[in-house]
Amino acid sequence: MSNFTNCNKFAIHDNYFTQMKTWKNIQHIITEHCDADATIWECFLLNSNEQSKRHLKTLGFKVIGNRNIDFFNHNHCPDPNTYDIICSNPPYQRIKSFKQRKSNLKYRCIERLFNIGKPFIILLNSTNLFQKWFEELVEGKEEVNFIFPSKKIQFDKFDKDGKTQLKTSGSCSFNTIYMCYKVIDSNMWI
Repeated sequence: MSNFTNCNKFAIHDNYFTQMKTWKNIQHIITEHCDADATIWECFLLNSNEQSKRHLKTLGFKVIGNRNIDFFNHNHCPDPNTYDIICSNPPYQRIKSFKQRKSNLKYRCIERLFNIGKPFIILLNSTNLFQKWFEELVEGKEEVNFIFPSKKIQFDKFDKDGKTQLKTSGSCSFNTIYMCYKVIDSNMWI
């Protein structure tokens, strides 16, 4: 097989954002878990176009978070008493080896979410479930469950400034699941 790493067609593009229907698919789950006046923290908006936050607000949720909050800077983050649940789409950086896992952005995001201790729902590439590093992160956490969509989740692609939506050439190349912590009692399919 040829190596297409340097081919423009296979270039890495990091400006993909969550579509409205992705949150609408689980709106009822968020509503069942939270009170009517609950607040969501959309925590992974740093340098984004805040599309996900707007979608969650359109669905009727009270949402905090903005594009200037660095999730890893504790001084930037809201007090955990000001929100009830985290709903977000963390960075999808690939973890190349088990030895490098703790310096990887995705690993650090999930680890920090667990350390915060609040209920959360995040989007995750389903292949992560079969990785040793993922097993290490969730080991002993009985309150972790998954929502499996019956169709592939699609994402909106934007240019580097996050303002101009770009056309995509087809469907997403991977399957996405919702990872839940302290939200649902067992895995479910939607």
